[in-house]
Amino acid sequence: MDEEKNKRKQLEEETKEKIEKLIEKVDENPYDPQGYYALGCSLTELQSFEQAEELFKRALNVFEGQADKQALLHYGLGNVFYATGLFKEASAEFKMLNGSKYESDAMLMMAQTELSNGNHQKALAYALTAFEKGNNQTRLDSCIVLGDSFLALGCFDQAREYYDLYLKDRPNDKHAVFMRGVVETGLGKAPDAYFGRAKQLDKEYYSKMIERLDDISKVINKGKQGGKDDRTR
Repeated sequence: MDEEKNKRKQLEEETKEKIEKLIEKVDENPYDPQGYYALGCSLTELQSFEQAEELFKRALNVFEGQADKQALLHYGLGNVFYATGLFKEASAEFKMLNGSKYESDAMLMMAQTELSNGNHQKALAYALTAFEKGNNQTRLDSCIVLGDSFLALGCFDQAREYYDLYLKDRPNDKHAVFMRGVVETGLGKAPDAYFGRAKQLDKEYYSKMIERLDDISKVINKGKQGGKDDRTR
């Protein structure tokens, strides 16, 4: 118990020190958007969402009229809104990045936002754009969203393709491994190898997802009906 308490205290101290250093960097150079972005991201990770939102909004005022510098801050603010479940506000921020160098990353976040809202067709469209236009990292991250979106629409072959691309680079991703098993079920094949692997990776996560299988199946069946005529392939 004491060891766990000491570890928690040490982590809190390290986090506090990191935040203080980031604040110092902003104070030293208040006209560098990267400083605000790094600080805002750290606050978001700490779930200090109100502080992060306030910081990004203040920074946007600092760089008023400088679209190239504001783009990074709009992206950061969009991530804050996404993390707090304010998907409408997040979408508004990400849409401001069209034509900027952060466009493909914004498209990926738009895809994740639409996926969270259950808008699988829109999620698919945004994720495909991110996959086509993004760098290697964005393309890889797009694969999991594409897999989830295609699966929700009942497109098992396409879902398998993108999950496999993702797992080639990240073979121990528990979500991708489990959902790959769901794809096998949809294809009429045995999912045992993937489900067994997911259980090895995280038994608690596996148990939770197994309990949700009926709900996942309902989403897929609904997606099949909704995407019959206009499904993206």
